[in-house]
Amino acid sequence: MRAKHTLWMGAVVLVSTTATAAVFFEAGPDPAIFPPQQIPIYFNHDYHVRKPDEATGVQGEGLRCTFCHEKAGDELTAAETDIPGHSSCDSCHGEWIDDAPIKECARCHKDLDPTGTSSKAAGLTIPPANIKFAHASHVKAGVECTSCHNNVPNKTVATRDDYPTMDRCIACHLEKQVSVECQTCHLTQPSGRLVTQFASGVLQPNRYHVAAVHQGNFLKDHAVPAQRDKAYCQKCHSESDCLQCHDGVGRDARFHPGDFISTHFMQGKKDDSRCESCHNFQQFCLNCHVRSGVATVGDALNVPTRKTIRVDGTGTAIGPHPMSADGWLTPQSRNFHGFFAQRNIRSCASCHQEQYCITCHGSGTGSGGNPHGPNPQRLKGNTASQRAARACLKCHDPADSSWR
Repeated sequence: MRAKHTLWMGAVVLVSTTATAAVFFEAGPDPAIFPPQQIPIYFNHDYHVRKPDEATGVQGEGLRCTFCHEKAGDELTAAETDIPGHSSCDSCHGEWIDDAPIKECARCHKDLDPTGTSSKAAGLTIPPANIKFAHASHVKAGVECTSCHNNVPNKTVATRDDYPTMDRCIACHLEKQVSVECQTCHLTQPSGRLVTQFASGVLQPNRYHVAAVHQGNFLKDHAVPAQRDKAYCQKCHSESDCLQCHDGVGRDARFHPGDFISTHFMQGKKDDSRCESCHNFQQFCLNCHVRSGVATVGDALNVPTRKTIRVDGTGTAIGPHPMSADGWLTPQSRNFHGFFAQRNIRSCASCHQEQYCITCHGSGTGSGGNPHGPNPQRLKGNTASQRAARACLKCHDPADSSWR
């Protein structure tokens, strides 16, 4: 139920806020769902459904939709389209059809020349909709034709533009307490995910789809809806889709353009957490620095001694940061490493691990100060050991209960 309410929050607003609903309604049916059509005929729905009134001189036939579309109520799939042909029109317009001259055929068929001799008219091209739909179930539920095709009685030829948009479908489904899950109407793959690739286009979310409209700057902003409702994204996408960009191996020029290798440190110094969506600081950064010769490392198996060191031509350590001679280990210096760690611990983690820190900062193990503070007894049994036991276990033995 949670997913259902989350997905269609916008739809509820549309139904309950009549005054503003028109602002959010979609402009027309999605071409990926309803492909383009070719309907080279003349027809006037307005005249056929309009009720005549002799008193006012209004002309019309006053026909119901089912007079011509008599089989619509039996259709079980979207591929079935009850488009009236000669047999339906013949009941009223036999003189235009049965052995009629070309000028009569040209009354309906746009491509025929009334003065010509060819009676071969172009056919209608109405591709089946890429959706699950049955007129039969809607007619059985008492849904009026104009509930979905509300503009048709005022038009001449009805086209794909007169199919209902998804917001209209959702509003009706919510009112009648029918499922609004995507799979209810959209075609699905064997995996259960939606089919999004069609010859007529790509199906993408529009309007109020949990702020997931795939337009504009969505490529950079998609993390927001993805974090809010991962299950929603998975209705169309698998994790392999994410890994095409987020595998941490390939360099996407859309995010790392030009000479990014020479400038990426500026992003890192800004404490840019977006880097971590692809890169593991303690592995990716260090390994790349070593491979490129920017840094060397000590014994990889001896973590506390594994230091990232940059040296000059004489072998003198110049480091990726100020070194000991520059006050790196002196609390009174402006270059004291503690200031840098407090400002951007992620930058430190791109080279150092916690085990390296406790070589100096572990209790009784070094000269870097006691991590417990002036009163270590206050930490026993409180949230430091209960909620942050991982930090405690860097030094303490799990079997030793004295620190708990």
